[in-house]
Amino acid sequence: MYIIKVLIEHPVHSLDTTFDYLFHDNLQIGIRVIIPFGYQKIIGYVEEVEKTNLTQEQLEKKNGFRYQYIQEVIDEEPLLNQELRELALQLAKMTMSPRIACLQAMLPTQLKPSTHHAVGKKMKTVIQVLKDGIPQTKKQQECLQYLKEHPLSQIKDIPYTKGVVDHLKEQGFIEYQKKEQYRQPYVMDNKEQKNITLTKDQQKVVEGILSKKENVSLIHGVTGSGKTEVYLALASFVLKEGRTVMMLVPEISLTPMMVEVFKQRFHNQVAILHSRLSQGEKYDEYRRIKRQEVKIVVGARSAIFAPLENIGLIILDEEHDASYKQDSKPRYLTGQIARIRAKTHHARVVLGSATPSLESYSRAQKGIYDLYALDKRINQKPLPHVEIIDMVEEMKNHNYSLFSREMKRKIQETIDKEEQVLLLLNKRGYATFVRCQDCGEVIKCPHCDVTLTYHKDEHKLKCHYCEYQMPLLQKCPHCDGKHLKTVGMGTQKIEEDISHTFHNASVIRYDVDTTKNKNGHMKLLEKFKKKEANILLGTQMIAKGLDFEDVTFVGVLNADMSLNVPDFRASERTFQLLCQVAGRSGRGQKQGTVIIQTYNPEHYAIVSAANHDYQSFYQQEMIYRQKVQYPPYCHLVSIIVQSKDESLLHQSAIDIKKYLVTHIHQGAILGPAKSVIYKMQDIYRERILIKFINSQEVYQALEVVNDYYNKKQKGKVIVVCDFNPYSQI
Repeated sequence: MYIIKVLIEHPVHSLDTTFDYLFHDNLQIGIRVIIPFGYQKIIGYVEEVEKTNLTQEQLEKKNGFRYQYIQEVIDEEPLLNQELRELALQLAKMTMSPRIACLQAMLPTQLKPSTHHAVGKKMKTVIQVLKDGIPQTKKQQECLQYLKEHPLSQIKDIPYTKGVVDHLKEQGFIEYQKKEQYRQPYVMDNKEQKNITLTKDQQKVVEGILSKKENVSLIHGVTGSGKTEVYLALASFVLKEGRTVMMLVPEISLTPMMVEVFKQRFHNQVAILHSRLSQGEKYDEYRRIKRQEVKIVVGARSAIFAPLENIGLIILDEEHDASYKQDSKPRYLTGQIARIRAKTHHARVVLGSATPSLESYSRAQKGIYDLYALDKRINQKPLPHVEIIDMVEEMKNHNYSLFSREMKRKIQETIDKEEQVLLLLNKRGYATFVRCQDCGEVIKCPHCDVTLTYHKDEHKLKCHYCEYQMPLLQKCPHCDGKHLKTVGMGTQKIEEDISHTFHNASVIRYDVDTTKNKNGHMKLLEKFKKKEANILLGTQMIAKGLDFEDVTFVGVLNADMSLNVPDFRASERTFQLLCQVAGRSGRGQKQGTVIIQTYNPEHYAIVSAANHDYQSFYQQEMIYRQKVQYPPYCHLVSIIVQSKDESLLHQSAIDIKKYLVTHIHQGAILGPAKSVIYKMQDIYRERILIKFINSQEVYQALEVVNDYYNKKQKGKVIVVCDFNPYSQI
């Protein structure tokens, strides 16, 4: 008899404990089982197994509760290896998340502890030759010979009719067999692999990183300096050592491009993991990795949990990107998980960016990370010329368009030369909000404390936080006035304006709305690559990783959009965004130019970006961070207190603050204050911010708070602890 401790996920109760069940046989830790729970059957995850010589009756008498038996074993082998199971426990403690949430983050949907989906294996019917001999007819003889030369062929792939094949089967020469067929997320063209010789600077970086067995290296390379070739060279070396590689990118949109270069170099040794794959594709790719059939994993944030063995190298491209921070439970930093896994495997970690985060660069300055610079573009190509346009002056000259006169001229000139344009506007939709001109009422989301954005193609108002939507109103809900006006501009509106403003312009809009379908990113980028359009208009998605040699002009329509947000990282994000998008220009043989439109032309983030001057920005920003004691001069934890009851929320936030003040003696505790978005999805939110150096007493205090509100209050008040937050919303 065995006592099986099972971890479960329950949709109502926040359970983070195991429940004891009985089973006649020993079970492996890490498999899923079906168990009775109350009046229902649910799926649980085996966490511990204990052998006992006692009978069920003896156990019940000893422990004072009734034992039930596990009803079904789902998995033949553990879902996660020992390393990842231990990491899940560590992650739960680091992020104060339930263990089940950490397991959920690590596994594809079909393999998550709470699911028992039947996507499963995709099977194909193949033909197996059983014996030699001479079939009845010449056609059958030819077919048999073909099948010998092409073993395990599918019927649809052979140049003979099914009747001929069936006759061979009847005579006992062949049989039909079921064989597993992996789904292919990306079907690549068989392009010839380019033999690229590393530059002296690239070679120096590669040799420097490889000279150490275990280290974290930061490659600070300007856009177009050839960081990808460095990654490929490092990966080749690690594979020759008999070890494996993780290649992470921040955005799903970047994955196809990175997949393409890695597959051209390493062919079938590459697996892909990101959220836009179908469930079946994710299931197959995960099992390919787990079976050690591949040596390289390319993917977005969650790929850091890929079950690779013997990892030798973990690369985070565009390491500064906020997408590497998980914004739901467990709220982990990908870079932190990378360092933990690298320590386990004695692997190298490589961070790459043209605009490193201040935290990473300051660590490099202190010698915690090894710093390598690539400060020139490949083949000595110059960085693009950047011009700043003051939009206040444009308005003084009665130009109220979103396009400055110079930008209009430059876009048309680029189109006339049959070159391509990238335009950045970091706001999707048609209009920012809808306002009644009679009473001034702005149409807001009924569930969130934000305005609804007008999407013209669907003729709907949408909330970008809870996905609530409604038809465009004909009259004001406040005063019944009929003079409703759309205000502000999103990518949809600009797309419409471009066709009226520019001669021979053809535009592709590249944002969340146009890329939400499967392979949406790939299809749009491929169209632009084939020059089916001469303007690519998009949100921040277009700022990273794109490499089109005919793009010679980049326009930033409103650089202030990311600058004027209540976040201490606003200047850093603006600088990074502008540098990254500017770097998309002039990557081919032709000189690139950039125009940045702004109402703050003298702001140091914008000026430094225009000058491609990271050092200037870094020095200025670090002065500001030190004055106000923000990272990297301290650590942060954001405590978000949530409740549907506004008065209960406020009192709870005050109580939490009082408790923290009495138990945390080193650090500053700010708040409570209403969150930037006070109501989201009908839940009210207040925030407490802790700045600290010593994490031990902070963790101890927050564990008490987390345990009391999230486990004992039964959902009346929810407390979310977000360590090193990347969003202040």
